[in-house]
Amino acid sequence: MPSPNVQRRFQQKLTDPNYKESLRYALYDTLSFVSNNTTKLKFFATPAGQGGKTKEDTNLELSGQLSKGQKFSADCIEIRIRPGSAAGAAYVRQQPSLLVVALAVPNFMNDMWALGTRGVLRFNIGSGKTYLEDGPLEIFPPVSGLLSFPAAAFGTAAAATNEFTSDYARYVGRPYFLAPEVPIEENSNFNVELGWDAGAFALPSGFTAQIQVRLLGILFRN
Repeated sequence: MPSPNVQRRFQQKLTDPNYKESLRYALYDTLSFVSNNTTKLKFFATPAGQGGKTKEDTNLELSGQLSKGQKFSADCIEIRIRPGSAAGAAYVRQQPSLLVVALAVPNFMNDMWALGTRGVLRFNIGSGKTYLEDGPLEIFPPVSGLLSFPAAAFGTAAAATNEFTSDYARYVGRPYFLAPEVPIEENSNFNVELGWDAGAFALPSGFTAQIQVRLLGILFRN
């Protein structure tokens, strides 16, 4: 059974007081942002096992809904941006540290800045009802990530293999808390949309990036 503290905190949002478990949980989904093409991304529409998605991409089991016997109360939302290294529909990871010939285009930080300083996030539940609309994307920092320090070093022509650059960056700051919490009831449709309402724009690298949206909160289940 849920602990008394959890029951008191969420009792007004529970449609079924007999949930057997309550646990800290995250709902996540991942999509690609195509440079100079994407104007809207709709997350939590395609579950794992469909459309080429695996549990590395999403832990959603139904399209736009929770599994039967579940309720989720979201209290935090974060966005993870992963710059890419190739153009086109498919995302190809960019390494945060680059060697030799890759020195000419260290655009990891530039792509992060371009994506983070634009866009609007909309958290929708039910028939088009929006519970959160805010932006730009940089205000939704991830709660964890790789720690690195931008650096560059250049060898002589005779030691070209020693050349490297690293311009890794991520957004930091206070997590974006949802207060009061936003409940997603069983059988309710939900999604998170990222929109670039001013139109498509090119990333500095010209490459396709990957974006993951994570809803953090309490999962109730039977």
